[in-house]
Amino acid sequence: MRKAGDLVGVSDSTIAHVENGRMNPPTGKRLADFLKIYGDIKEKSFYERVRRFEEKQTPKDELLEFVKRANPSKVKILLDVARGLMS
Repeated sequence: MRKAGDLVGVSDSTIAHVENGRMNPPTGKRLADFLKIYGDIKEKSFYERVRRFEEKQTPKDELLEFVKRANPSKVKILLDVARGLMS
């Protein structure tokens, strides 16, 4: 959170408040900067996620979402871990 705060120009506690829904997300350029450090999420996608935030995701749904956003090397790591857990 410190690194994210430094990159956006806010405190780590501000990042924590936004992530936990205790503070409204930033707007304008600060929102664009915020989205960029979290994997270059598009603003429309961000607001869709916020709108659906109350919906609980299953662990499987959360993992599938992560795999969609992860780069190929991280997907490979996840696959190796999964294979190790299943053996």
